[in-house]
Amino acid sequence: MTAFLVITWVAIVVLFLGLAAVLREVRLLRATVARDPGGFASAGAEIDLGARFAGRVVVAADTGCPLCREVVGRLTGAVVLTHEPAEAWDTELEVVSDREAWRAVSHLAPPVLMLVGTNGVVRRVALPARAGQVDEVLDDWGVRGGAHAGTDS
Repeated sequence: MTAFLVITWVAIVVLFLGLAAVLREVRLLRATVARDPGGFASAGAEIDLGARFAGRVVVAADTGCPLCREVVGRLTGAVVLTHEPAEAWDTELEVVSDREAWRAVSHLAPPVLMLVGTNGVVRRVALPARAGQVDEVLDDWGVRGGAHAGTDS
C-alpha cells in the first residue's frame, strides 16, 4: 500500500511539472503574439533581394495559395515575387520569377509582404493571415496600395 501511495504521488508531481512546462510555453507564445496585435510578423529581416526590387513593395506568392491570390488582387504598384513562370499569374502587377530571391524568403509561408529599401534590403516583413490585413500593413508602412517604398530610414 505504501509503494502504491509513493508511486501515485510521484506521478502527480511529474504531471504537475509537465503542466508547468506547458503553461510556461503558452506564456512565452502569448508574449510573442502580444508584441504585434495584428497577429502577423512585422519585424525586419536580413534579406537582400537586390537592386531589382529596390524601393518597392514586394509580395512573395504562389499560385496554389488562395490567400496569395487575394493579397495580390488588393495591391497596386507592387511586385509579385514567385518561383513559378510569370505567365502563371493573371495580374496587372509586375511578376518576377526569380528563384534566387525566392530562396531568400522560401522559409516563410506565403504570402509574404516585404517593404524593400532603396538598397535592395528588406526593411519590413509581414505575413498577413487574411486579405484585409494588407491595407493595415501598407498603412502602417506609410505605403498605399503597394506603391513605391520611398527612402531608407
